[in-house]
Amino acid sequence: MKLLAGICAAGQSRRMGFDKLSTPPSLHSPDTLLRRAVSAAHGLPFVVALPAESHPYHRARRDLLRPHDPCLMVENAEAGLSATLKALARYALDRDVDGLAILMADMPFITASHVETLVTLFETFGGTRIVRAQCQSGRLGYPVIFPAALLPEFETLSGDEGVQGLLERHGVKRMEMPSESPCLHVNTPEDWRQM
Repeated sequence: MKLLAGICAAGQSRRMGFDKLSTPPSLHSPDTLLRRAVSAAHGLPFVVALPAESHPYHRARRDLLRPHDPCLMVENAEAGLSATLKALARYALDRDVDGLAILMADMPFITASHVETLVTLFETFGGTRIVRAQCQSGRLGYPVIFPAALLPEFETLSGDEGVQGLLERHGVKRMEMPSESPCLHVNTPEDWRQM
């Protein structure tokens, strides 16, 4: 089965006041959130969605990637997460994949093992069902893998709504993970300090 991991890294980091994806969290942890997300996609072909080249965070994020790492520019990233998701869906459809795994670059504790577990579940259902990580507490998180047949519906997304409407419309097979990692976003300065 041919899958693509789409890494959402075009966000504006408005609540942080600095580029959370390209800044190492500490001297003791020099790896950035973006590099961690790329590591989590290990084993799958992937693409990193970045803000437009004119955006002040574009260069720092692009410089963290290897020269051969595929990326796409989301020209209207300020429109919200939906713009990134639409761009990733179009990219995946152009490559004739069976499914698109959505990873959020601001989730530092997602690992390749989480992704592999979801891929196995996706393949178990023959690539026909949405599969999503669930935290130990029962909350739904990321990654989420979408069948290719649903990707055209990403064009209906708007703002920061994300994929919630699609998930409600089509249902989701959940895979419980043995931690809260699939639900831990770094969105605020307080999240950053706790990381």
